[in-house]
Amino acid sequence: MHALSSNRLQQDTRMGSDAAGTVLVVDDTEDNLLITVRLLSDAGIRCLTAMRGWQCLEVARNQPVDLILLDIIMPRMDGWTTLAALRQDPATRHVPVVMFTCDDRFANRQRAMKEGAVDFLPRPVVREKLVACVRTHLNAVAHARALDAVGRDLDSVLARGEGHS
Repeated sequence: MHALSSNRLQQDTRMGSDAAGTVLVVDDTEDNLLITVRLLSDAGIRCLTAMRGWQCLEVARNQPVDLILLDIIMPRMDGWTTLAALRQDPATRHVPVVMFTCDDRFANRQRAMKEGAVDFLPRPVVREKLVACVRTHLNAVAHARALDAVGRDLDSVLARGEGHS
């Protein structure tokens, strides 16, 4: 009889505050982009950048991205349109998005949650709050992946009939 190993779950969920992951930071204001990337990079978080909604879609489709920090106010394709496109695309629909903007109206917070964002972070933001928010969502992604892997392992064991006494 073959027992399902718990090593994978233990290994994959020991992320703590050091969860590896890549964050796509999207903002049309170069100074905001550079500041955000610097704060996250200084905390050991890998970042990719985009300055337009269409660039966000292109990067998210072609690079492994674990979280997207998305500005709302951008020219041509704003954050709302970008979020809708991310949610409609099978390649990006499961990537968590945090709306990250200066427009801190309550209506925007409500809309963000309704349209599929996982969080809303107003700017300006304290470094510790930004890093904590990002790490929380990266940890959630890592844990979800670990659970998926354990589920696949269990399915494999059950398909081979090794789970029966």
